[in-house]
Amino acid sequence: MFYHTLQRASNQARLSLVIALSAGSVLSSHVLSNPGHRPVFDGPFVMNEAPSTENDPQNSQRKKKKKSRANKAEDLAFEQRDAKLKRDGSSSELFEGQCLKRQLHVPKVPYPAWDYNWDGRMTEKTSFERLSTEQGLRESRKGGTVRHLILIRHGQYDESHKDDSLRTLTPLGRRQAEQTGKRLAMLATGASETFDMDDEERNFHRQGGEDGPCLIKAIHVSNMTRAKETAAIIAKQLPASSSVAVNDPDPLLNEALPSPMIPARPDVPEAVKEVDENHDRIEQAFQKYFFRATPSDDDDDTIDPTDGQSDDDVSNKELKTKRKHEFEVIVGHGNVIRYFLCRALQLPPEAWLRIGTFNCSITYIVIQPNGYVSVRLVGDTGHLVYEETTFSGYHGYNW
Repeated sequence: MFYHTLQRASNQARLSLVIALSAGSVLSSHVLSNPGHRPVFDGPFVMNEAPSTENDPQNSQRKKKKKSRANKAEDLAFEQRDAKLKRDGSSSELFEGQCLKRQLHVPKVPYPAWDYNWDGRMTEKTSFERLSTEQGLRESRKGGTVRHLILIRHGQYDESHKDDSLRTLTPLGRRQAEQTGKRLAMLATGASETFDMDDEERNFHRQGGEDGPCLIKAIHVSNMTRAKETAAIIAKQLPASSSVAVNDPDPLLNEALPSPMIPARPDVPEAVKEVDENHDRIEQAFQKYFFRATPSDDDDDTIDPTDGQSDDDVSNKELKTKRKHEFEVIVGHGNVIRYFLCRALQLPPEAWLRIGTFNCSITYIVIQPNGYVSVRLVGDTGHLVYEETTFSGYHGYNW
C-alpha cells in the first residue's frame, strides 16, 4: 500500500514537471514575440516574470558600495577638478577632460612638422625648399654664428618662507652653485691645455670642431632671490679672462606655471589662474632669448675645402668654415627651463612637467645659423656628487 502511494505521488510529480516545462516553453515564445509584455498564466501553475533589478534603488546602492575607496577618491578628485576648470575658464570646453582648450599651445605648423620660420628670421637660404635639398643643407652650414644656450636651475633654497627675499640658498645650495661655476669655468677656459695628445690625435677627436676656449657672452638671471644668488656664485668661479658679468635681473624669467600640465595634476591648486597670469610673460621670455643669430656680411667666408686635400678627402667631410660660437648662460627656474626646452624643440609645451631638472642642473641647447635646434644636455648634474644632488627638498634619486 505504501509503495503504491509513493508511485502515485511520483507519477503526479512527473506530470507536474511536464506541465511546468510546457508552460516555460509557452512563456519563452510569448516573451520573444511580445517584448516588454508581462505574461500571466491562468491555471494551477502561474508563472510570474522575475522582477527586474535594473532600476532597483537598493540594487544601485549595492553596486555603488562595491566601488573601492580609491576609485571613489579618484572620481571625486576629477569631478572637483572639472568643476574648477569650468569655473576658472571663460570657456568650459576641455581637451580630453584634462585641461582647458583655450590654454593649449597652438603651433603655427601642425606637429610633428618643423616650423622653419619659428623665430621669424627665416631667409630664402634657410627655407624649407632650400634645406630639403642636400646642397641647400650643406650651404646652410657655411659660416654664421652658432648660439649655445646654457640653462641652469638655481641651487637648493629655503622654502619655508613666502617672502621671496627670505627664500635664500641653503649652505648646500651655495655649494651646488660653486660646483656649477667651476664646470662653466672649464668651458670658458677650453680644453686645449688639458688634452695630452699630439696634433693628429687632437684632430681625430675634435672631428672639425674646436677644443679651445668657449666665449661666454652673457649671464642672464631672473629677478628672484635664489636665482640671483646662484648666478653671483657662478660668476665668481669664471676666469678673469672671460670678463663676463651678470646682467641686470630679468623679471620675464621669474618662476611660475608656464602652461597646462598633461597628464592632469588635480593636486596643484589654482593652476588655471596661475597659467593665465604668467603664460604670456614666459612665452615673451622664450622669444627674447631663443632665436638664430642674425646673418652678417662676413658669414659667407669659408676655407677652400680643396686646399691641400684630395677629392676623396673633401667628399668625406663637411665644408670647413669660419664659424663663430657664442655661449649665453641663463640662471633661472625649473618650470621655465622645461617650458623653454619644449618650445625650442617644437614639442607640445604641455609636456613640460614630464622632464626633471635638479638643483643647479644644466640643460644645454644649440641653435644653428639655419634655425635648426638640438639639445645636448637635459638636467645634467655630472658636476655634483650624489650626496649633493637634490630636487628641492628631495635628496638623491630615491623619491
